[in-house]
Amino acid sequence: MKKRASYILLLTLLVISTFVVGCSKDVDDQSATSDQHYIPVEVERVNEETIANKVNLNGKIYADNELMIMPQMPGTVTSVNVKLGDFVHKDEVLFVMDQKDINRSIEQSKHGVDLALRGVDQAENGMRSAKIQYESTKERYEAALSDLERTRTLYEAGAVSKTQLEQAEMAASSKTIEAAEAQVRQSEIGYQQALNQLSQAESGYAQVKSNLDNTLVKAPISGVVSSLNVVEGHLATNAQTAATVVDLDNIYLRVDIAENLVNKLFKGQEVVISIASALDETITGVIDYISPTADPRTQLYSVKVYIPNTNNKVKPGMSGIIQIDLESRQDVLTVRSGAILDKEGEKIIYLVKDDYAVEQKVTIGLDTGLYVEITEGLQEGATVITKGQHYVADGQRVKVVRGE
Repeated sequence: MKKRASYILLLTLLVISTFVVGCSKDVDDQSATSDQHYIPVEVERVNEETIANKVNLNGKIYADNELMIMPQMPGTVTSVNVKLGDFVHKDEVLFVMDQKDINRSIEQSKHGVDLALRGVDQAENGMRSAKIQYESTKERYEAALSDLERTRTLYEAGAVSKTQLEQAEMAASSKTIEAAEAQVRQSEIGYQQALNQLSQAESGYAQVKSNLDNTLVKAPISGVVSSLNVVEGHLATNAQTAATVVDLDNIYLRVDIAENLVNKLFKGQEVVISIASALDETITGVIDYISPTADPRTQLYSVKVYIPNTNNKVKPGMSGIIQIDLESRQDVLTVRSGAILDKEGEKIIYLVKDDYAVEQKVTIGLDTGLYVEITEGLQEGATVITKGQHYVADGQRVKVVRGE
């Protein structure tokens, strides 16, 4: 009897337990069903930002000064003082050419100058003697003229004979003074010719000495020897580049742009430069030059941006990228481009307010592709749906699964 009562009690408890569990399950199912009536979304909070339309332009590094060096005259190289990669200063001797023939020419030219100097001295002495002779002849001529006047007076008075008058007239002839004057003129011409010969000799001497200077081939600028095509004992000519010196301190990145961009840039405009092969970080520069005309072959315009290169890591020939802001907006409200939807010809976004989606019409401004400027319809601090916006409707319940 007791066993039967225990069995009935156990059965009753089992039925009650099953009923309670069943009811609890129904309540949980109803709660889960209720929680499942929402759309999961990702959101972002709207803040004032600075946005810009950027364009990346690929270019190449060039040296502002890269000079090819050729000897002024052909000759055999007797010594080479530098090697590839050396840094040289302006006017430093790079290599020396044979000077034997030039030294002989210098000696001959110097001898010619000495001879010309002696010729000038002789001509000057001759001119001085001619002038002294002229002064002496002039004095005698003037004395003869005075004697002639007295003799003529005495002759008219019958005091002297006609023969004495004729002798006085012959002594006062102008031929002697004319001959003296001609001799002076001739000596002056000879002196001038001697000076001309001296000038020519000195000019030839200076030219030969300059040829000696030309045997010392020097660096026209300070920089690095980037090419060297001369060998000691071999011939170097002025028809082939012997060496190249490049100034690595003054380099620039050149890009070529199309006509639709050239008027959007201006001299002094700030740009961001990246040179992956030489620099770990980007650097800032400014546009220094914009070509006023297009290249006739490519129809592109050249733009130059000079780059600080104190450590000489950047080398001519490297590739670089210039990033330019074509258009920018500062301190404006922005949202991601994907958050904006088209609805019946208008732009809308969905905001989240109290766990519900709220449709909001907006007016857009600058579009960078990633972010869009909102000029009307939005306030700072609003919560905008950036993912899931295609699956919600105005007033629909949402649940933020990611974002602010």
